Amino acid sequence: MPTSSSSGPAYVATVSFVASRAVPFGGFFVALPGGVALARVAQRRGLRHGFGASFATLIETIALMGPARFGVPFTQALSAPVLGRMESRSIAAPWQVLACSAIRLFQNGLGSLFFIFIIAGGLDAYAGSARNVADLVGLQVGPADALLLTFAGLLVWTIFASTVQVTVYRRGLLRWERSPAGEAAEPEELSGHRGRFDPRAVAVAAAIGFGLLLASTEWPLLAGVAAALAVAWALSRPDNSTVPTGLGLAALLAFGALVFALVGGLGIEVALRRALRAALLVSVATWLRAAAGASGLREVARRVLARLRFVPGVPEAARTLDEIGSEGRLLAAGRSLVDRLSGVPRRPAPFLDAVLTWVNRESSSFRPALPAPVPSLRIRAIDLALVLLATAPAAALFA
Repeated sequence: MPTSSSSGPAYVATVSFVASRAVPFGGFFVALPGGVALARVAQRRGLRHGFGASFATLIETIALMGPARFGVPFTQALSAPVLGRMESRSIAAPWQVLACSAIRLFQNGLGSLFFIFIIAGGLDAYAGSARNVADLVGLQVGPADALLLTFAGLLVWTIFASTVQVTVYRRGLLRWERSPAGEAAEPEELSGHRGRFDPRAVAVAAAIGFGLLLASTEWPLLAGVAAALAVAWALSRPDNSTVPTGLGLAALLAFGALVFALVGGLGIEVALRRALRAALLVSVATWLRAAAGASGLREVARRVLARLRFVPGVPEAARTLDEIGSEGRLLAAGRSLVDRLSGVPRRPAPFLDAVLTWVNRESSSFRPALPAPVPSLRIRAIDLALVLLATAPAAALFA
């Protein structure tokens, strides 16, 4: 790996993280190779570069897929630079597991709170669902018991996942070789979908939609957001490549919200409102990616990073983001991994070692993308109209 650049490992992490968000289950394991690559950057170049590569990877995955299922690789994106730096200082594995567990428990705890109070409909509905399920087997479960069981489940998963993560990372970092990877890929020029609206206006409109959906589940507000979203989608000239994934996640979250509300005894009317809100939250995120496109989201992120250059790791993230250029390369990377795994015995250790070798070789052979022309963005009347359209459902809050 060229020690002067983080773009190769960040590109491999992007490939791994995109795949982890695309698969229906097992995303944690699919994201492990990407985490190894990010840990390598921090191991060789320090925390600033490690977090810079991690930030750039997360931005690139959002540009490619939108915010849907963002949390799948997020924990590894946060913890990989820390583990890589700890490994460079020869800190023992148990301490690495402890650090990784603290990060995972905090992030997963926030995710659980979001599910309980936003998706499931609050603590009463969540505890009611647990109580009704427990009644089927003759157990008594109160609100405190439901939270305790949730925390216990998070703790078990945290210990298991953190132990696996540290074990795989250490194996990958110890096996990392500087051998040549063959002919390097040719640089590619970034390109992307350009929708009707300025991507900054799209991002603001999506943020307004999120905020309104978090504020209430009343029918007039939900109907207003749904109508505004339908109009915006029709006018956006969208890139619908990520819509199937978004629809699948929307259906899954809506079903989960519906079941929790019904089992919790909130009634069919409240359950339907909770389910519709969950579906709309994912739909707004999916529209954000479709309307802005990969290039638009990337440019919005680039401009935000330019204003935050005083934050440690942000300048490194901006440089790495300019070089990743993963569009058009994901399939080639997938074929490279399939070729690497061809003929490998289907046992855990040889399979893992083959994947880790691919991480090393793919990082080494990467060549940064050619600089893309900086798009000329200009807020027009139609962009202001989009923001006003997104704001219109707020009238239902004051009716």
